[in-house]
Amino acid sequence: MAAALVSLGVGSGAIASAATPPASPCSGAECPSLQPVNIAAGQGSLNVTQMQLENISATVVDAVSGEPVRGVQVQFYSAGGRLLGAAYTNHSGIAAIAASENLGPGTAQELLAGYDAVLLGDGVHTPASAHGAITVGDDFVPLGSLLFSDRGLKQGVVPVDWSR
Repeated sequence: MAAALVSLGVGSGAIASAATPPASPCSGAECPSLQPVNIAAGQGSLNVTQMQLENISATVVDAVSGEPVRGVQVQFYSAGGRLLGAAYTNHSGIAAIAASENLGPGTAQELLAGYDAVLLGDGVHTPASAHGAITVGDDFVPLGSLLFSDRGLKQGVVPVDWSR
Protein backbone atom coordinates (compact mmCIF):
# COMPACT_ATOMS: atom_id res chain seq x y z
CA MET A 1 0.00 0.00 0.00
CA ALA A 2 2.88 2.38 0.74
CA ALA A 3 4.14 1.97 -2.82
CA ALA A 4 0.68 2.81 -4.13
CA LEU A 5 0.57 6.02 -2.07
CA VAL A 6 4.02 7.09 -3.22
CA SER A 7 3.10 6.54 -6.86
CA LEU A 8 0.33 9.13 -6.55
CA GLY A 9 2.93 11.89 -6.37
CA VAL A 10 3.61 14.98 -4.32
CA GLY A 11 0.60 17.12 -3.46
CA SER A 12 -1.78 14.87 -5.34
CA GLY A 13 -4.52 15.31 -2.78
CA ALA A 14 -5.02 11.56 -2.43
CA ILE A 15 -6.77 10.39 0.69
CA ALA A 16 -4.96 7.76 2.69
CA SER A 17 -7.09 4.86 3.86
CA ALA A 18 -6.44 5.70 7.51
CA ALA A 19 -5.45 8.76 9.50
CA THR A 20 -2.04 7.18 10.02
CA PRO A 21 -0.31 5.08 7.37
CA PRO A 22 -0.06 1.36 8.02
CA ALA A 23 2.76 0.26 10.27
CA SER A 24 5.56 -1.95 9.08
CA PRO A 25 4.94 -5.62 9.87
CA CYS A 26 8.18 -5.72 11.81
CA SER A 27 9.27 -3.14 14.37
CA GLY A 28 11.35 -2.71 17.50
CA ALA A 29 11.84 -5.90 19.54
CA GLU A 30 10.28 -8.02 16.77
CA CYS A 31 13.14 -7.04 14.45
CA PRO A 32 16.25 -6.70 16.59
CA SER A 33 18.50 -6.31 13.53
CA LEU A 34 16.83 -3.02 12.49
CA GLN A 35 18.58 0.23 13.36
CA PRO A 36 16.45 2.42 15.65
CA VAL A 37 15.87 5.99 14.47
CA ASN A 38 14.41 9.18 15.87
CA ILE A 39 12.44 11.57 13.71
CA ALA A 40 11.55 15.18 14.46
CA ALA A 41 9.12 17.27 12.41
CA GLY A 42 9.77 20.97 11.89
CA GLN A 43 7.22 23.78 12.00
CA GLY A 44 5.67 24.32 8.60
CA SER A 45 3.61 27.18 7.29
CA LEU A 46 0.71 27.68 4.94
CA ASN A 47 1.45 30.69 2.74
CA VAL A 48 -2.03 32.03 2.03
CA THR A 49 -0.79 34.51 -0.58
CA GLN A 50 0.68 31.81 -2.82
CA MET A 51 -1.52 28.94 -1.53
CA GLN A 52 1.63 26.94 -0.85
CA LEU A 53 2.79 24.74 2.00
CA GLU A 54 6.31 25.76 3.04
CA ASN A 55 8.97 24.43 5.40
CA ILE A 56 7.38 20.99 5.74
CA SER A 57 10.37 19.00 6.93
CA ALA A 58 11.63 16.22 9.15
CA THR A 59 15.03 15.31 10.50
CA VAL A 60 15.95 11.64 10.89
CA VAL A 61 18.84 10.61 13.14
CA ASP A 62 20.21 7.30 14.38
CA ALA A 63 18.74 6.75 17.86
CA VAL A 64 22.01 5.37 19.23
CA SER A 65 24.72 7.54 17.68
CA GLY A 66 22.72 10.69 16.87
CA GLU A 67 24.21 10.71 13.37
CA PRO A 68 21.97 11.81 10.47
CA VAL A 69 20.31 9.01 8.53
CA ARG A 70 20.79 9.58 4.80
CA GLY A 71 18.73 8.36 1.87
CA VAL A 72 15.55 7.19 3.63
CA GLN A 73 12.13 8.18 2.42
CA VAL A 74 9.90 10.27 4.66
CA GLN A 75 6.23 10.63 3.78
CA PHE A 76 4.25 13.67 4.88
CA TYR A 77 0.53 13.43 5.69
CA SER A 78 -2.03 16.02 6.71
CA ALA A 79 -3.66 15.47 10.10
CA GLY A 80 -6.63 14.07 8.16
CA GLY A 81 -4.47 11.38 6.54
CA ARG A 82 -4.00 12.95 3.10
CA LEU A 83 -0.59 12.36 1.51
CA LEU A 84 1.07 15.76 1.02
CA GLY A 85 4.26 14.40 -0.49
CA ALA A 86 7.39 12.38 0.10
CA ALA A 87 11.10 13.16 0.07
CA TYR A 88 14.38 11.41 0.76
CA THR A 89 16.70 12.60 3.52
CA ASN A 90 19.81 14.50 2.46
CA HIS A 91 23.34 14.28 3.91
CA SER A 92 22.12 16.11 7.04
CA GLY A 93 19.22 13.69 7.56
CA ILE A 94 16.63 16.28 6.47
CA ALA A 95 13.71 15.55 4.15
CA ALA A 96 11.57 18.49 3.04
CA ILE A 97 8.71 19.28 0.69
CA ALA A 98 6.86 22.36 -0.53
CA ALA A 99 3.50 21.51 -2.02
CA SER A 100 0.87 23.61 -3.72
CA GLU A 101 -2.49 22.99 -2.16
CA ASN A 102 -5.94 23.23 -3.66
CA LEU A 103 -7.72 24.74 -0.69
CA GLY A 104 -11.11 23.12 -0.88
CA PRO A 105 -13.76 23.11 1.86
CA GLY A 106 -12.26 22.11 5.19
CA THR A 107 -8.70 21.83 3.86
CA ALA A 108 -7.35 24.86 5.74
CA GLN A 109 -8.65 23.52 9.05
CA GLU A 110 -7.16 20.11 8.26
CA LEU A 111 -3.76 21.64 7.50
CA LEU A 112 -3.82 23.88 10.56
CA ALA A 113 -4.17 20.72 12.67
CA GLY A 114 -0.59 19.96 11.58
CA TYR A 115 1.11 17.21 9.65
CA ASP A 116 2.75 13.87 10.32
CA ALA A 117 6.20 12.92 9.07
CA VAL A 118 6.39 9.14 8.70
CA LEU A 119 9.36 6.88 8.07
CA LEU A 120 7.99 3.47 7.17
CA GLY A 121 10.14 0.51 8.11
CA ASP A 122 12.47 -0.06 5.17
CA GLY A 123 14.13 -3.30 6.22
CA VAL A 124 17.14 -1.42 7.63
CA HIS A 125 15.60 1.18 9.96
CA THR A 126 12.73 0.96 12.42
CA PRO A 127 9.51 2.80 11.57
CA ALA A 128 9.11 6.21 13.22
CA SER A 129 6.79 9.18 13.04
CA ALA A 130 6.51 12.72 14.39
CA HIS A 131 3.87 15.44 14.36
CA GLY A 132 4.64 18.99 13.20
CA ALA A 133 2.64 22.19 13.45
CA ILE A 134 1.53 24.30 10.48
CA THR A 135 1.03 28.02 10.96
CA VAL A 136 -0.51 30.59 8.62
CA GLY A 137 1.82 32.99 6.86
CA ASP A 138 1.81 35.27 3.84
CA ASP A 139 4.11 37.40 1.71
CA PHE A 140 2.37 40.65 2.66
CA VAL A 141 4.66 43.27 4.21
CA PRO A 142 2.78 46.26 5.65
CA LEU A 143 4.11 49.63 4.46
CA GLY A 144 4.45 50.84 8.04
CA SER A 145 6.97 48.13 8.79
CA LEU A 146 9.38 49.32 6.10
CA LEU A 147 11.80 52.13 6.82
CA PHE A 148 11.56 54.82 4.20
CA SER A 149 13.77 57.81 3.65
CA ASP A 150 13.21 60.59 1.14
CA ARG A 151 16.91 61.56 1.30
CA GLY A 152 17.64 59.81 -2.01
CA LEU A 153 14.76 61.62 -3.68
CA LYS A 154 15.88 65.07 -2.46
CA GLN A 155 19.42 64.60 -3.79
CA GLY A 156 18.21 64.35 -7.38
CA VAL A 157 15.71 67.26 -7.22
CA VAL A 158 16.71 70.47 -8.99
CA PRO A 159 14.89 73.58 -7.76
CA VAL A 160 12.87 75.32 -10.45
CA ASP A 161 12.25 79.05 -10.51
CA TRP A 162 8.67 79.61 -11.71
CA SER A 163 8.80 83.40 -11.26
CA ARG A 164 9.53 84.28 -14.87
